[in-house]
Amino acid sequence: MLNNYFEENTTEKAKKISSVKLLARFVPYLKPHRKAFGVAVLLLLFAIAGELAGPLVLRAVIDDAIPAGSTSDIVKLSGLFAAIFLVTMAISYLQVIIASRIGLSIVRSLKRKLFDHVMTLSMSFFHTNPSGKLMARVESDTERVRMLFSETSMALLRNAAMVTGTLYIMYRANSYIAVRVLAVTIPVGLLSMFVLKRMRGMWSDVRKAYASISAVASEFVRAVPVLQVFGTTGYALKKMHDRGKNYFNREVKAFLWEYTFWSFLGSLEIAAVAVILVSGRPGVISGVVTVGTVVMFVEYTRRLFGPLVMFSETLNQIQRALASGERLMEILDMETLTPDGAIESSGFPRPWKRIQFEDVWFRYSPDSEWALKGVSFTLSRGETIALVGDSGGGKSTIVSLLMRFHHLEKGRISIDGININDLSLDSWRSGLGLVLQEVNLFSGTLSGNLTVFDHSVSREQQRNALHAIEADELLELLPGGLDGAISEGGVNLSMGQKQLINIARAMLRQPEILVLDEATSSVDPGTERRIQKATDLALEGRTALIVAHRLATIEHSSKIIVIRHGTVAEQGTHNELLVNNGIYARLHSLQFGGDTIAQ
Repeated sequence: MLNNYFEENTTEKAKKISSVKLLARFVPYLKPHRKAFGVAVLLLLFAIAGELAGPLVLRAVIDDAIPAGSTSDIVKLSGLFAAIFLVTMAISYLQVIIASRIGLSIVRSLKRKLFDHVMTLSMSFFHTNPSGKLMARVESDTERVRMLFSETSMALLRNAAMVTGTLYIMYRANSYIAVRVLAVTIPVGLLSMFVLKRMRGMWSDVRKAYASISAVASEFVRAVPVLQVFGTTGYALKKMHDRGKNYFNREVKAFLWEYTFWSFLGSLEIAAVAVILVSGRPGVISGVVTVGTVVMFVEYTRRLFGPLVMFSETLNQIQRALASGERLMEILDMETLTPDGAIESSGFPRPWKRIQFEDVWFRYSPDSEWALKGVSFTLSRGETIALVGDSGGGKSTIVSLLMRFHHLEKGRISIDGININDLSLDSWRSGLGLVLQEVNLFSGTLSGNLTVFDHSVSREQQRNALHAIEADELLELLPGGLDGAISEGGVNLSMGQKQLINIARAMLRQPEILVLDEATSSVDPGTERRIQKATDLALEGRTALIVAHRLATIEHSSKIIVIRHGTVAEQGTHNELLVNNGIYARLHSLQFGGDTIAQ
């Protein structure tokens, strides 16, 4: 199980399987693009050959064409130099386009598979990995994988080929000068590994400091009225100033290191040119080394420094991409904790008589406390059962288990003796209607939110569902009626209007069992009465399981079950529980005041 998917795992922590095995997992994604990848590699090699050919042409101009005084040879070689440059640029451009398309295609396939798989996972995964951060982390990891199969892999191949080709040509041209150039460039490569690692840490600190500023600014902007009323805007300004100063100091330090390093690198490049001139001078005087060869060495040295310095950075990018790939594969390898049942059916089991919770035990993680401990009760067809009790007692957990959002650890939930886990998820959930306290609405139309994008539901059925709970005014409230626009999260609607859509949405399913989890707990009394009336209309002739804090809404339930500390503390009708003068009676007295008298 992914306990914390968002942690910025470094390669030291994230490496659990070999790089070869991990890369083998990506072969199916790369396989459809193997021809394009091969073309990209071939084009890259052609581009490198073009870059390496340039100084050779330049040497021919200096050593042959100019001394011979042949204007035509100078023009031809100059034209060849320009042609090589233009063709190399065109090939490089085409290679980048092909490599980028490969990376994007691989990531697109990977994201589609991730999304499809995540949609099958149980609620336990989302409790551990909140959706917002999960999406941000996945986006970051898939971006690194995209770069691995486009820019990063090509950069590694290019740097390796460029260094190898440059050193080979330099050594063949004059091994004496080549060895002395290597004496300067090799320490540069080793030094860059240390410096770039230090700079990565600095820029990581800069990003963390910036994130800290953003978080504090967002928090204080939301709380401006509170800060003004309590006269603590000075504290907020000081805190923002301190965070800003910390960010400024870290960024200045990082920039100083960066500019110092690249300036020092430029100095070393000049030093390497000086080594070439000093080493080549005796040969030029004696006629063993030509001027064109010296100029060629200078050009190759300029081409050598960049790849040497970036080689270690490219390797680091590959390691980080592999760490990201491993995290993505952990998600794909994760098995849902609510697997599909083996019994296939065309829908909810019908006819049915009773659903039973039989000694049900459940906890959200192996190291957490039990949320439910030996819960047993029966929900008979046509009954309305209400669950009441203190917050955190286990009421919503019972609803989650009935909906099969989680998988219980001990005991079972059965329908007419059949374990509900043996039924397919689709067939079981097709008979359940769910109304939650928190309403999830999508950006789109009223129709899309009522049907949850099920195009088989007719517009007439949608109107009937709204009419059945006396919520027809929604059709008039939104310009366009069923085609009226709803903002993401339903921000253009009141809480009561959103809850009415929620109830109508559940009604459209024609559920065998209607489940309401504190549907009226976050609204004002007037809206509560409106929603309660809609709920009563929705409950007519249906089996229902209701979670409620406000006892006035469930007094007429067939049975009331008091859940306390994960156990069934009491159960009975409203009057029976008042007469018992137990937990329910005390809750009733707290809400309504006065003595508790059976009605």
